[in-house]
Amino acid sequence: MKRAQILAGFSIAAIALAFPAMSDAPKAPPLEPVHVPFEKTCQDTQITVYFSKQESVLSSYAARSLNTAGDQLAGCAVSNIQARVISADASDDTAATSLSEARAAVVLEALNARGIRARDVRTNFVPAAEATPTEALTFPMARRVDLTVKATTGYGL
Repeated sequence: MKRAQILAGFSIAAIALAFPAMSDAPKAPPLEPVHVPFEKTCQDTQITVYFSKQESVLSSYAARSLNTAGDQLAGCAVSNIQARVISADASDDTAATSLSEARAAVVLEALNARGIRARDVRTNFVPAAEATPTEALTFPMARRVDLTVKATTGYGL
């Protein structure tokens, strides 16, 4: 009787020890940091910069995305930059115009500070009435500057 209980206890213990080996738990992350090589390319780039409501100040996320774009485009010859500004959060057309101009100026100034300059810079201000219905309904998406940067291989690459 005791022998059967001991055997049952050992078999239950063996089964319990085997369960962690069969689980779907992910492996522990590596202790050493993984190096991901940065690959520089001079391709046309699209950048979207979002803004807080009624503001024309770059957030930390916007600054990071512009830093990344600056790193990618370093050493490339930028031929033109097209900026499409959507400011559907403004109260009227006058406010939308001034807010759009301020947002475009902030983004283009930040690109200039990162060494991204173009011979041709075109800015297109989209009035709130012309914004698509989905953009007008989702106001965070309707407070942005969409940039299209045309780049080719420049010096040093």
